[in-house]
Amino acid sequence: MGNLKKPSVLEVDKDTQVTCIDLPGEPIRCVRTKPKLRVVLRKHRDVVFDIKLGSGASYTVESEKSHFYSERDGHLVMPHTPIQFQDGERLHLWVARTFAGKLLLKKGGQLIAQYEPNKIDPFTCTAQNPEGKPAPLIVSIQMAGGMNTATSSSPRSVSQELLEDMQTMHVMEVKNQGMQTPKEILDFFASGGNETAIDTNGVVTRNWLLGQLVGAGVYGLENQKWIRELNGQRFYLKKRIRKSGEAVYDVIFTGNHKIRELLKGTRYLADNPVVLTITNGAGTANGIRHAAWNATKSTFKKLGAVGIVFSIFTDVAEWIGDYDQIDPATGKPKSSVLDLMSRVGVNLVKAGIVAALTAVAMAGFTLVFGLVATAAIPISVIVVGTIIITAMVTYGIDWLDKELESSSAIKSAISNAATYLTKKHPSDYDGYSALTQSDFGWGVAP
Repeated sequence: MGNLKKPSVLEVDKDTQVTCIDLPGEPIRCVRTKPKLRVVLRKHRDVVFDIKLGSGASYTVESEKSHFYSERDGHLVMPHTPIQFQDGERLHLWVARTFAGKLLLKKGGQLIAQYEPNKIDPFTCTAQNPEGKPAPLIVSIQMAGGMNTATSSSPRSVSQELLEDMQTMHVMEVKNQGMQTPKEILDFFASGGNETAIDTNGVVTRNWLLGQLVGAGVYGLENQKWIRELNGQRFYLKKRIRKSGEAVYDVIFTGNHKIRELLKGTRYLADNPVVLTITNGAGTANGIRHAAWNATKSTFKKLGAVGIVFSIFTDVAEWIGDYDQIDPATGKPKSSVLDLMSRVGVNLVKAGIVAALTAVAMAGFTLVFGLVATAAIPISVIVVGTIIITAMVTYGIDWLDKELESSSAIKSAISNAATYLTKKHPSDYDGYSALTQSDFGWGVAP
């Protein structure tokens, strides 16, 4: 890892047994087989949580299986024991090389994210290389460009939850030679991020347009069952008042329900899970919230992951085009690994936000079309409308990202954390904060 100190071989005489611990105060467990015993403290993995949302909130971190060490408090923390820290406070933890399971990040008792420190790289350590330093895990959640993430007085939305998760980064191995892609294809996508005459703002590039096509294809494949089943049909939104005085909305489908397999009924509540994908919960706040959350989750699962993979591929291709260009003044690449992964991280977050906002926008569109216009809604309008609105929302989010310079904010936050580690353990992280020629980069942990 760049200038990190390489492991050395520990030499002992034949009468000495070596056993290792990774953390101060860690119990020694071994079966004595030799006259002498030497206990060696191996170098731990550093985990840094750096959350700055300006909310003054409190967060907790706990492990599900293994203990860890809190540098701030100076003691071991047992599994299922939360350790608290404040927004704006940097929390520095040590985990052992034998650490099993996950670290759980929570706010108000609710799980925000989870991380598996010992799965972020293939580094393996034994008693024979106690001085080898595992790569650090840096979790940085920042408020970029003054974006307000405080809870509003309106019902809590999924986009709000996503903003609080924004910019979660961790160390992962990235190697240029790892991309087994034909040069012609790589060159095609490397030049696909250039500004086009279509949009002088630099948002609508060739790669951007291809990304929208991939997204439309994924949407069609994911929803092909109900699209095919309801092809040529329509649905209505109808408001009714229950005996309790509560206003609810029904979704009423046209056509012969007896020949349908997926939507066997003719009338559903607007927030019914069966129709959420179609109506996006139009008419109920709870339905919209669930639809937005489901849309966000599907972005990172199954077929939805195809769009994510394509986005990462184009990001890497564009970055390689910049990385291969050497700055004559410094003799170094014009773009660092950190530039790549800050871009990838922000784009992954944007993908989730776009999915949520598209669902909310489509719910509004459906409600207006169905109630205000009092018209039946063709299924084709929902399909085409979703694709168009997704592109519009994506453009708006991408434009806002360029204006707020979110990638720069993340790059700065991670660089500050790397600098902190360099100063804290100079012998282990000598030159680590440069992050220029290293084989290691930064990526998002969803």
